[in-house]
Amino acid sequence: MVLQGEVQRGETIVHPFRYGEQTFVFRLVPIGHGWRIWVGDRMNRQRNYVAVVTPPYRGINPAVIQGWHFRNADNSGPNKPGEGNVNAPQEIREFVFVLDNVSYQAAYEALDILMWPEGRGEADIVAAEQRIETIPKAQAALEIVALELGNLFKGEQAWIERLAFRVSIELP
Repeated sequence: MVLQGEVQRGETIVHPFRYGEQTFVFRLVPIGHGWRIWVGDRMNRQRNYVAVVTPPYRGINPAVIQGWHFRNADNSGPNKPGEGNVNAPQEIREFVFVLDNVSYQAAYEALDILMWPEGRGEADIVAAEQRIETIPKAQAALEIVALELGNLFKGEQAWIERLAFRVSIELP
């Protein structure tokens, strides 16, 4: 399945899609200087099915698209491999998502253990890792087709003015 669209800075885009009897919603939700990829049940916006199973859970995550990801560290030029640049995903953002609220809850509880393992036994941590691995997930990738950045001043932080994208989703 392929979804595509275009958003301007600050806009949300919504694409419903079906899997069996369930209706999902793909959204790009504005945050900071870009967007967060959100997939979930159209009736519950509090549960982002992507966030609980797409690592890394700390640091730069492929499900968050920010303008500064495409600029070097001091915003004086494009981001390229090497010193003085940022280690962020670029035009392809691979992510996964759970397929229902029961799986979301199981992943959420397991992730809570993994994010804050202090005071937990090794068996609990291993079980949480295994739970996240075995939860059924869909694979997806957002490809940035066109990108227009703003605030391109040295020492500032770039933002995204316009983003055109295509999302490929592989459902189990």
